[in-house]
Amino acid sequence: MWLPTVDEDALQLPAELGPTGQYNSKGEIGMKKLWMLVLIGLLALSLVGTTAARTATIASGNFSEPQIMAEAVRILLEQETDYTISHVRNFAGSTLLHSALMAEDVQMYISYTGTQFTGILRMDVTDEWKDRDRVLDFVQTEFDARYDAHWFEPFGFNNTYAVAVRSEFAEEHDLQTVTDLIPLAADMTIGMDNTFRERAGDGYYDFLGLYGIDRFGRAVTMDYGLMYRSVASADVDAAFVYSTDGRVPALDLVILEDDMQFFPPYDGSLVASNAFVESIPNIHDILGPLLGTIDDSTIAYYNQLVDVDGMEYYEVAEKLLQDFGLRQ
Repeated sequence: MWLPTVDEDALQLPAELGPTGQYNSKGEIGMKKLWMLVLIGLLALSLVGTTAARTATIASGNFSEPQIMAEAVRILLEQETDYTISHVRNFAGSTLLHSALMAEDVQMYISYTGTQFTGILRMDVTDEWKDRDRVLDFVQTEFDARYDAHWFEPFGFNNTYAVAVRSEFAEEHDLQTVTDLIPLAADMTIGMDNTFRERAGDGYYDFLGLYGIDRFGRAVTMDYGLMYRSVASADVDAAFVYSTDGRVPALDLVILEDDMQFFPPYDGSLVASNAFVESIPNIHDILGPLLGTIDDSTIAYYNQLVDVDGMEYYEVAEKLLQDFGLRQ
């Protein structure tokens, strides 16, 4: 810190104070005490108008969609508030994301209603819980009551699991719904990631039970990123994929209708601690243009820019905000 030069000879003061902090008969104050006063005054001046910087962290999973949306939220909140927000990516599972929020390591994360409905909240997917609005209302209420967290209104897309096949395979066998697969299942190879295979309630074995499928000819577990090209190259006949993944249209795959409504709704949403939400009184006005405005085909387009066209997630987030007229 810069300090001014003090001319000791110029420090002549009225001769009225005595030796203990008072002026002496020569009209001078002890220089050591005066220097202390000067330093204290300069320090006080340096702190005028200074406030502690506000920081926060948003987290996302290990695929493009939540990373794009988390980055868009980060950019928008930094643009409209005095927060500096970091983005931590590639969390391998919804439980880890939620644990980070509970430990206050992060203040926000991107999640899906069905994921936390069956995961953190440990609910079974029964017929009464196939309604998107009912699941959303339940998740919002329970997250507030149990975890002091705010579940925002969804972005607008429902990224549920779905069965995908090649378009020519669908045309050859006149496939439109999952039920149409039943006569073919015993001779088919189907791919899935390990998470879906092991999920209880809305995973592979419950899927077979609801649709009355005894078994597929082969059920192959593989890395999620490999499944799309495995279907496209006919290494497998079908796969359980994410319905809004940009590789579905890019690789000319077809999503079969879940005509028995097996899969619960997976509405993509922002989750944040109530303390963070309360620290930005107009947060709903700031984020409002992103809520309920991004449908399945729109997010699939932005996902494709990352997963197929090779853009970075942060470039796509910038583009999304610009396309929506939200970037200054």
